[in-house]
Amino acid sequence: MANYLLSNFNIDIISEEIGEFLDKCKVDRKDAMRIKLVAEETLLNYQEQFGEEQVVVFECGKRFGRPRVELRFPSARFNPYEKVEVTEEDSSVLQSILVNMGIAPTYQYKAGNNIVIFTPKRKPVSQMMQLAISILSAIGLGSLCLMLPVGLRLVLANKIIGPIFGTFMGLLSAIAGPMIFFSVAWGIYSIGDTATLGKIGKRMISRFLFMTFGVTTVAGVLMLFFFPVTLEGGASFDIEELLKIVLGMVPNNFFVPFVEGNPLQIIFVAVCIGLSMLILANKTTVAASMMEQSNYIVQLMMETISKFVPAFVFGSIFNMFLNDNFSALMKAYKVLPITLAGLAIVIAFYLFLVSVHKKISPSLLIKKLFPTFVIAVSTASSAAAFATNVETCEKKLGIDKRIVNFGVPLGQIVFMLGGAIMFIAAALCMAEIYGVAISPVWMMTALIISAVLAIAAPPIPGGALTCYTMLFVQLNIPSEAIPIIIALNVITEFFGTAVNLFCLQLDLVELAGDLNMLDYEKLRKPMK
Repeated sequence: MANYLLSNFNIDIISEEIGEFLDKCKVDRKDAMRIKLVAEETLLNYQEQFGEEQVVVFECGKRFGRPRVELRFPSARFNPYEKVEVTEEDSSVLQSILVNMGIAPTYQYKAGNNIVIFTPKRKPVSQMMQLAISILSAIGLGSLCLMLPVGLRLVLANKIIGPIFGTFMGLLSAIAGPMIFFSVAWGIYSIGDTATLGKIGKRMISRFLFMTFGVTTVAGVLMLFFFPVTLEGGASFDIEELLKIVLGMVPNNFFVPFVEGNPLQIIFVAVCIGLSMLILANKTTVAASMMEQSNYIVQLMMETISKFVPAFVFGSIFNMFLNDNFSALMKAYKVLPITLAGLAIVIAFYLFLVSVHKKISPSLLIKKLFPTFVIAVSTASSAAAFATNVETCEKKLGIDKRIVNFGVPLGQIVFMLGGAIMFIAAALCMAEIYGVAISPVWMMTALIISAVLAIAAPPIPGGALTCYTMLFVQLNIPSEAIPIIIALNVITEFFGTAVNLFCLQLDLVELAGDLNMLDYEKLRKPMK
């Protein structure tokens, strides 16, 4: 911690110290450079507002293992990110969503201090490498343990490893409902106002929802050709069954959805509260502040829990060896080709749709989308690809800046076609392995829940883990399937994230064209 006056010389010193700190914390270079520039601009704004004699308290360190840079200005309230006149071109309407993704600062005024906080995410260790080490270690140690007496192996499995993983699954289940609730409610409120929602947001969100449910349904039906479908208990599916699913989204009271872990009811409550807060606007500032902070708390908890996933994968596979159940993981190989096939169908559909509607060759589209796709498939992070995504949409695809500023942050939160495909493929494969009947009613329920969970799941590490627990509970798939699918999810998540962004970019092209906000000359301009 250090105190400085806001002279140009001191601003340069603070900027360099921020850069050195972020470098030591192994923050991604692009994110570190962006934070330095934003911090410097923030300091200059306060200098212009209060003069060079204004004091700034500069502090950097770690909280809960995360890097944190704080700038504190003891003075009258002044928010450097708040516009006096908000126009459609301002990207500030989704400031809180950007904060959630780790690519924007937060501002608060407390005890006479203007406080600006940056909480960048450290450059993640390769999930693929962690998974490989976990699986290989579990297989090696598990093979050695096969030489132990059966009684000793059962003691290890049931008395030590079993309770540990039961606790881990309990944590996931406990945090699943609140995480989805706060993510959805705060995401709706963060749209900004009903005017923004009406002009662009309503059309965009409606399209995201329609395409998510429509494409997921088509892909899911095509997947059924690879699974045994039974008509027992499902042949009589009629309007009454459909009505039960729809009415089942409405809970009897506020607490039942969280106690039972019903994702549809949780999202229904979250949407109602989020829309109510958006309509009431300034009348709900206290509730909005609580909602925002609760959202950050729950997501931080989820990120912390997700760090133990490699250990969980190791333990689950090791436990299978101890119980002579390793064959269950081998049977689950089908998840990978089915998921990849479903993702390929989605990519082919969007390429065909945009190339025909906008009269552009698929090969040119692929060239323009390739940089974002590569970043996503190599990091499994939509936040890491955010800057490239924005640049591609605006400069290469010709999408109007107003749609880009609003649609890219929002789309990376709620438009996750890849995630929906992963969920439905996992549900079908695990149902086949564990003998759960795949009937028409079951399939309808699986499609709806998969699409809804894909929309609701926050784009953070471990966000999909809680979704699998809720998905399997609703589809009567045994909890024993969760460790298997979590192990395989770490592989499919890379491709799922890349498909999410690929489809988002093309969907925004379609939306911009419908709203006459697309530059066709840029879109069709050949790549150099």
